[in-house]
Amino acid sequence: MENSLRISEVFQGIQGEGRFAGTPMLFIRLSGCNRKCPFCDTKYHVNGKKVSIQSLVRRILRANFWTVCITGGEVLLQRDAVHNLVWEVRKKSQFIQFHLETNGDLLTLFDFDVFDYIVISPKSVQTAKRVNSFRVGKRVVRSDVKVVTDLDKVGVSMLPYVNMLMPLTVFNRCRDAEIRQKVWEYCIKHRVNYSPRLHYEIWGPKRGK
Repeated sequence: MENSLRISEVFQGIQGEGRFAGTPMLFIRLSGCNRKCPFCDTKYHVNGKKVSIQSLVRRILRANFWTVCITGGEVLLQRDAVHNLVWEVRKKSQFIQFHLETNGDLLTLFDFDVFDYIVISPKSVQTAKRVNSFRVGKRVVRSDVKVVTDLDKVGVSMLPYVNMLMPLTVFNRCRDAEIRQKVWEYCIKHRVNYSPRLHYEIWGPKRGK
């Protein structure tokens, strides 16, 4: 049994993206990823350290949040240890919900039985097609498939396979506003959910926000 996780950071915050935007929760960011996306906003995740699962269980219970979001990096590179963490917490509390943020490359149907909600941000058409079949063909509804896009070059090929769009942030105020408006109008036209980035609007690219 895996008894530790490589952790980048643990912090209290508010979910800024997706259907739970605005919800206070505890975030556990794992270290390591199977991709090197040029627009990644958490490149610092590579600098992690091992933390025991029992130590994390105590920290989660002490934090007293109803929701814990496990993010990365790519969480499922440490799948066995993450599943152990969730099960250990649930032995002590049945009220805490676990959300998973993943690129979907390593996602399996079994993961849907472990987490209360999964948001998948695919980085390839192949992954987008596969995880969309999980949600639609297998009727797995506790999930969203979200892509970051500017509707010009980034994420365009995956548009037919997602149910949520998040505007690409380029850190130029005028350009970012244009992209947000463009994605907003696309979501209305195509009946696709729009995801904000509330933490960036409030804090900018600060770590642990």
